[in-house]
Amino acid sequence: MIPSPIRYLALCTVLAACGGDKPPKMASMAEALPSIPFPPDPTIVGRAGGPDALQLTVRSTVPADKVAEYYRGLFKQGEWRLLNDARDADGATVLLAQQHGTPLWVRIRAGDEGQGTVVELNGAVVEHADSTGVKPKPAT
Repeated sequence: MIPSPIRYLALCTVLAACGGDKPPKMASMAEALPSIPFPPDPTIVGRAGGPDALQLTVRSTVPADKVAEYYRGLFKQGEWRLLNDARDADGATVLLAQQHGTPLWVRIRAGDEGQGTVVELNGAVVEHADSTGVKPKPAT
């Protein structure tokens, strides 16, 4: 049997290692994805991120090539600018667009077993220059 002071010290060490720290704050949708262009017939299936970025995973019943066409057309309208259109090593279409200086990465791939499409929308928190010199208040 382990003596009490050693057992106590071991328990304290384990508890300290287990946390007490808060998980990192996740960026809000308003910060990282202020203008979210969802694909046709969307269903949100996941959300991940950290304090400076956010990813939404969305499913669509529309085929991947049609979803890619939809986004290409959308990013050529209004305030959007399509900055890059490429394929990644897995064959997914990856688009980089920008609206008012805020980037949006869109990764489009066929769904599992060829059913519909999976779209990953990735945004980042961008500090915009402010000519007034007033610093924005942090989001709570």
